[in-house]
Amino acid sequence: MNLRPFQIVLLGIFTFFAFLSLILLGGYEREQTAEELAYGDRVVIWGVLDRGTFEDVFRNVTQEDKPFGVVEYYEFDESSFDSEFVNAIAEGRSPDMIVLPAESLVKHRAKLLAIPYETYPINQYRNTFVDGAEVYTMLDGIYALPFAVDTLLLYWNRDTFASNGLAQAPRTWEEVVANVVPRITQRDNSRNVLQSTIAFGEFRNVMHAKDILMMLAIQSGSQLVADTERGYKVQLNDSGTANNRAPMESALQFFTDFSNANSPTYSWNRAMPQDKNAFLSGDLALYFGYGSEAEDIDSKNPNLNFDVAQVPQGASATALRTYGKFYGFAIPRASANPNGAFAAATKLTSAKVNDSLTRAFNMASPRRDVVAAGDGSPYRSVMLQSSLIARSWLDPEPEESKGIFMQMVEDVVSNRSRVGEAVSDAINRLVLEY
Repeated sequence: MNLRPFQIVLLGIFTFFAFLSLILLGGYEREQTAEELAYGDRVVIWGVLDRGTFEDVFRNVTQEDKPFGVVEYYEFDESSFDSEFVNAIAEGRSPDMIVLPAESLVKHRAKLLAIPYETYPINQYRNTFVDGAEVYTMLDGIYALPFAVDTLLLYWNRDTFASNGLAQAPRTWEEVVANVVPRITQRDNSRNVLQSTIAFGEFRNVMHAKDILMMLAIQSGSQLVADTERGYKVQLNDSGTANNRAPMESALQFFTDFSNANSPTYSWNRAMPQDKNAFLSGDLALYFGYGSEAEDIDSKNPNLNFDVAQVPQGASATALRTYGKFYGFAIPRASANPNGAFAAATKLTSAKVNDSLTRAFNMASPRRDVVAAGDGSPYRSVMLQSSLIARSWLDPEPEESKGIFMQMVEDVVSNRSRVGEAVSDAINRLVLEY
């Protein structure tokens, strides 16, 4: 087909504009809004908590906040997390945020960013989160935004209590010693324990022995460990009360008395099974475990008639205390997207999302407004109330300190050391870990 000159020119013009349109469209990038840029291109979170649970919550958050879809969570085995984290930093592939248990703060502190108090004022932090969450506040800033606390609770066997004429869980240690142990504990003529009340006194077969000892020390007024200009100051055996009792010594003495065959409170020994298993089988009346364990206990023995309560306190205590495992979102110094990570942490610790997140993990919220709102579930109600009185400490290295505490207990139980000597030796060894 022959084209006339006019047609040739017109076709050339159309072709020119077609190519021009392709070039302009190819180079066009839609300007993103501030909301879309809130989290950056990607936020990678690492931790040891369940990935599926986080992803379920993230999916719900993203439905209302589309840009949050760039936030990803990866789960690691607890035994390998530290080495994976260190290697990632060394190889330039650091996550943007990690789930940081308070007990691991000292160990990882040098690798983390401190949020300056100019950015997040301490008064705002204290008004938002429960007192125990201040474990993340150091001299140079805030090292994590807390999102959950798993509180140590008292699990009690309702059938065992009722069979021995006891109507409710003990509220004080004096009640445990004077009333509950004498009524429930059964021994034969050779002092063998047939029915145990409380699994105190040994370390290896008490699942949370270290945390129970810390709880007792905190209730006795321990000043724990302080962050000072000269480093960490170990004050576990220093009392903040006027009675000048040595809190760690008081805790150790009380704890080990329950495994002393010559003590009227004798209720436990090293030949017995793990305390949680004994509770599940109905052979232990009281079990000190975390709130997150309630569903596991219920599923393993649906016929077990148990309930939860706040842990006992001293009869004269004016400030109630329990132990809590705090979890927070911390930002590594090597993060490629610290601003996006901070935005994600802020979102996940906001009231609505945090309530959903902690329910999913069966833990308590550290937010004051969530605690104040309460809950109709009896288990969760106790957990939330316990979060108000929960405390943790600046543990130098969780596994190392566990070994130190175990030796401290076993030195006393085996009569190798007196209580004061065992505590002094343990504290000296802890100091070397910082």
